Amino acid sequence: MPNVKVEHLSKLYKLDRLDAKVMRRSAKAAKSGEAPPAAELWALKDVSFEVGPGTILGIVGRNGAGKTTLLKILGRVTVPTRGRAEMKGRVVSLLEVGAGFVPESTGRDNVFLNAALFGIPRSVVQRRFDQIVEFAELEKFIDTPVTRYSSGMYLRLAFSVAINMEPDILLADEVLAVGDIDFQQRCLERVEEDGRQGLTTLFVSHDTAAIRRLCHRVIWLDAGEMQSDGPPEQVVTEYETSQAERTKRRSRPGVRSKLDTAYGNIAGTRLLSSDGTQIGSARLGEEVQVEVTLRTLRPASAVRCGVTLFTEGSPALSSVQTGTFEAETPGDYRIVARVPGDLLADKFYTVRTTAVLVVAGTQKRLTELDALAFRVYDAGARGAAPSGFSDRLEGVVRPALEWSLVEEPALEASASR
Repeated sequence: MPNVKVEHLSKLYKLDRLDAKVMRRSAKAAKSGEAPPAAELWALKDVSFEVGPGTILGIVGRNGAGKTTLLKILGRVTVPTRGRAEMKGRVVSLLEVGAGFVPESTGRDNVFLNAALFGIPRSVVQRRFDQIVEFAELEKFIDTPVTRYSSGMYLRLAFSVAINMEPDILLADEVLAVGDIDFQQRCLERVEEDGRQGLTTLFVSHDTAAIRRLCHRVIWLDAGEMQSDGPPEQVVTEYETSQAERTKRRSRPGVRSKLDTAYGNIAGTRLLSSDGTQIGSARLGEEVQVEVTLRTLRPASAVRCGVTLFTEGSPALSSVQTGTFEAETPGDYRIVARVPGDLLADKFYTVRTTAVLVVAGTQKRLTELDALAFRVYDAGARGAAPSGFSDRLEGVVRPALEWSLVEEPALEASASR
């Protein structure tokens, strides 16, 4: 029996600022005596789904996809234009860090105030107060005005109040990405643990690794419409593949650097398999090659190329060509960087390519952002994990290190004494 039911949910916003096209139409309408058109944005369009108790539902999509609007409607912060949403049980929203806090009041006072906003009696809060403070790790600061708290401290207190009020439904919008890594991990573990006790969680995040690990099911929204609804691995892969294609379309190989157009440009970057065939994605554990085509327009006495791979918004690895080569004759040069197998993780990567040319004794740098985007996917390349073990690993790279068991008989003998 679902405790979250969304039926044909739509939300229309009237924009205050008209874009140039609408303004031109408005001017024409004013001359003709017609009512000027309003700028409109459908943040959600006919979205329907159901979620049962104990389910952790991930919601992915690029900025402006409608994720936050959906949670705001479910949290009764805003109302839909069309459709309806039914929520059964106590709903707790974490849509903004520190929302509902009074900055001049202490952490202690804000615990009771925040709980009251969730409809929790004061007597219940008093019984749970110590565990709230302990989970937030704010024992030393609980009687300090929260205006002196960092954003991480705000989050710890807000999340601890919310999760310790035993909600039936938790709405979390990116707030779990704030604060230190250790607390983020504890939050995710707590959500996972409470999910086994029946907590339903709707979890919005750009951290697809966390979405994959934590969620039982994922919805992908784009431009307010539901694109996919299904198992995390399937939906997240579809979403990341779409983002990769979008990045490729946005990239313009061959566009010259604004500063160095007279010297050359990066004409293209491709992903190749180990045998040199162009590919769009790579299997986990397999060797791939990044091919950079450099176009020189003047004789260069020395050339060196480099690539940087990004994932989850941060650099994963960088590599610069060892040594240099001469390009005395202007033309196209293909430089290939081999990425060994068992190095990249099952993630979505973008590539920035660079080249440095020495022309007439002066260094000229060329850079192309988002030169390439590709997905590394896990298709069982390393074999199944042993029974009782999960093979889902964190990290932006996943090298196959050499492991060995070192037996220490002396330790065994010492323990027996």
